[in-house]
Amino acid sequence: MYIYVIRHGQTDWNIQKRLLSRTDVSLNESGIEQCKEAEKLVKNLNYDLVICSPMLRTKQTAEIVNSKNKEIIFDNRLVERDARSIEGIDVREFNYRNFWTLGKDKIEDSETIDECKIRVYEFLDEIKEKYLDKNVLIVTHNGVCRLIYTYFNGFPKRGDIYDKGHKNAEIKMYELK
Repeated sequence: MYIYVIRHGQTDWNIQKRLLSRTDVSLNESGIEQCKEAEKLVKNLNYDLVICSPMLRTKQTAEIVNSKNKEIIFDNRLVERDARSIEGIDVREFNYRNFWTLGKDKIEDSETIDECKIRVYEFLDEIKEKYLDKNVLIVTHNGVCRLIYTYFNGFPKRGDIYDKGHKNAEIKMYELK
């Protein structure tokens, strides 16, 4: 079983370096173009279904890259880590790397890495059981991409997963056994 993970295309908040979690923004023109480029790769993948975060930017990404018109299932466990009161601030105004480092990640009232990890790992455990004979395309957010990486590779010794995410519309593949 293969899991293909794609991050949504670019949004204006990504360009502005604003911390984006639960605010429902759409892709910008560059994000749409990124997804069209990603679709050229996705069409060559052998996937059976798409599981997607229910946010607008991920829905748009899924619609563009899913040229095979496979079933799309929406799952709330794939939404971005909840930044709560710090959402929307410029990531250069605080230690964003710490935000993605275990033990240093509790900033204001934000969801912790461990809290987010529980739902992402539960999701992955479930698809491993439920879709064992299928290949799945997951459309999600960068924080969830980071945690999917740790599901397959573990956490680095220092707990820093800042650089374990995806670029906008980047696809990575994992094998579930």
